[in-house]
Amino acid sequence: MSILDGLAEEMLEAFKDDFKDGTLHVPGTQTSDGQGGWIPGSPVNHPCKVIVTDPNDFRRLALGIPATDRLILVLAASLSVVPLNGWTITAPDPDAGFADKTFLITGKKGDPAGVLYKLQAR
Repeated sequence: MSILDGLAEEMLEAFKDDFKDGTLHVPGTQTSDGQGGWIPGSPVNHPCKVIVTDPNDFRRLALGIPATDRLILVLAASLSVVPLNGWTITAPDPDAGFADKTFLITGKKGDPAGVLYKLQAR
């Protein structure tokens, strides 16, 4: 047993009111079109708790993050899958009056406790 066991669930309970409802869109399985091409499958949606924000200026400069990229924080316990680059996520954007906006995930970091995913998105 680790000191980190159950931490993700505790953080979900503690912070779920601060995070907004979002949706992670996982691409569906592609099927052959019978002519050498592929037909994309329907995406599978996974609800989650998110906050959309911006990386600080130091991180932008130090890591070369484009000015148009956003930082999306996702509570890991609110999500049933691990997000991957190339997937999309819909979340309330504070720069657009909290209207839902769909972002493309371009980078992902997690924390050692498995509480939070930090997604770089555009």
